[in-house]
Amino acid sequence: MSRAYDVVVVGAGPAGSMSAYVAAKLGLKVLIIDRFRFPRVKPCGGGLTQKSIMLLQSVGIDPEPVIHNYCSKVVVVNNAGSFVITDSSPIISIVSRDEFDNYLLSRALDEGVDYVVDRVMRISHDEDFVKIFGINDTYIGKYVIASDGANSVIAKALGNDIRTSTAIAFMTIAHGNYFDDACILDMTRIKWGYSWVFPRGDGEYDVGMGSIHWGNYRTQLINYVNKLGLREGVVLGHPIPIKHRKILTTKRIVLTGDAGGFADPTTGEGIFYAMYTGALAALALRKSGGPQDFSRNYLNLVDPLIRNLSLAYYVSLGTYGIDNLIMGRLGMSAFSIDGTGNLIKNVMSGRVWYSQVIKSMVKSSLIKGLTVIIRKTLT
Repeated sequence: MSRAYDVVVVGAGPAGSMSAYVAAKLGLKVLIIDRFRFPRVKPCGGGLTQKSIMLLQSVGIDPEPVIHNYCSKVVVVNNAGSFVITDSSPIISIVSRDEFDNYLLSRALDEGVDYVVDRVMRISHDEDFVKIFGINDTYIGKYVIASDGANSVIAKALGNDIRTSTAIAFMTIAHGNYFDDACILDMTRIKWGYSWVFPRGDGEYDVGMGSIHWGNYRTQLINYVNKLGLREGVVLGHPIPIKHRKILTTKRIVLTGDAGGFADPTTGEGIFYAMYTGALAALALRKSGGPQDFSRNYLNLVDPLIRNLSLAYYVSLGTYGIDNLIMGRLGMSAFSIDGTGNLIKNVMSGRVWYSQVIKSMVKSSLIKGLTVIIRKTLT
């Protein structure tokens, strides 16, 4: 049986590595467990938003060494047309998830975090500690931060149905010659979602498609890649949570990142929310005077985020349903209204939350709807 730790982090992705890094910075004895030896392949679009960059920099991590390319231009395509969003700074910075995740883990290890490769099978806890049972060994921690992804063993053990409230995405690293100066988000290729093309440089493109409606989009993705004049690589699929788990904590366990269901259902962004909730879990540990405090502190810290992402779910329905499938077919879209581009940039940078987006969408939809009625009446 392994020695006891202040906290055992299960999962070494962005949520787990960030929580381990911050917890170690705070002087805690930390063990991180992952079933893979890093670097490992991780299906993902690999886009870091401006708020992700700022979060990394705020904790002393420079993301520059693992950024492949920058997009200061984002092209949004829907049934109403194409809309260009630009900024003087990169809106999206492109990374390869195997390199990025390994980089974050390495930074945590530099802070003295212990790391073992093992597959967690089950957990048990009492008043004083938590036991984590792996295939190779048993690990003991006063607390556990679960960051073991959308198919989280620990989230399921807490009583969550991990199959509900998830979207699905497929991606591939394609090769060839396409736009290198813009990130493409195209809602016309798949219903209730979008396809993406993120240029990684040197003739490589992260291409994928995801939807809140489940399906096997592998063949559809390959056809899309070929229409772009690119050659697909290995196609990988992965779930994306679009609502937070009903049970996020016990006295000694908290769920972070995809394990907790923290991802943006409108944009599909998960990396920021993984790192953010991971950091909050570590901060909740530092402020806690005991198990009850740990759980309560974490829930208090993530509550604004939960409310924000809950609103984002309704924004996703408006974006992919009302705006694209209904208004878009009439040749109209909220993206054509002055200020929408800035609103999107502000959301991606973290300066604006979804309550403001909903107000803007409702206003624009009412205006557009009224315009249609007036035109039909006059003609």
